Amino acid sequence: DVRAILETAIEIYCAILLTENPFPTSVQEVDWAKKAWSLACQHHSTKLAHDGGILRLIMAQSTHIRGQFKTKARPIVATTFGFEMSADKGVQAKNRLLVGELKQDSAFIFRVRGSSLDEHTGPYTNPAIQQVINEVLFKNKSDDAIKWGTYYNPFPRVAFALALMAIECAIDEWSSGSRRMIVFKEDDYSGVFGSHLASLNEFNHAAGDLDSVKKLLEQVYCTG
Repeated sequence: DVRAILETAIEIYCAILLTENPFPTSVQEVDWAKKAWSLACQHHSTKLAHDGGILRLIMAQSTHIRGQFKTKARPIVATTFGFEMSADKGVQAKNRLLVGELKQDSAFIFRVRGSSLDEHTGPYTNPAIQQVINEVLFKNKSDDAIKWGTYYNPFPRVAFALALMAIECAIDEWSSGSRRMIVFKEDDYSGVFGSHLASLNEFNHAAGDLDSVKKLLEQVYCTG
């Protein structure tokens, strides 16, 4: 059944994106779509040739998966950090101030925010991060991250960085004081993604033998 193979190929393609790079080059998109189709055929114990239409359907998931993270982050960010939609100038000023506080030294990644970077505690454990990840990949026991544990356990560092990027984008939408939708432009936010991924790697290096990021990502999968 071509439809069943296609559904599996799309799930595998998303898993590849979230373990390798959610902003793939056009060459990577084609290579990974072909790989996903081949693995999906193996999964269904069959062999079917793909065509350009099938590959395009699979590759369309690059934009879709990034959009999913952003869409799920939007209400979670508003609730977790206390943004309020209002025409009141005082409330809008408070929202703008909050954006600045959250973006300063990426304060939004911490479980508890202090008055300075040295006083923040619980890096990468703000509950919003796990909530966004759960909404996209752990909605139920048959969701992608459960079904394809070979890709998602421990949770991929790349996907974690994408969740951070989506949260930052959702915070940016409050920059004017009222929420204004931001188009998820690759040029703007692939750099934000890269920055978060680099910070995760630096955090891991700073932790030395403790391998804090590995433990963190194992915990993310278990909690999901």
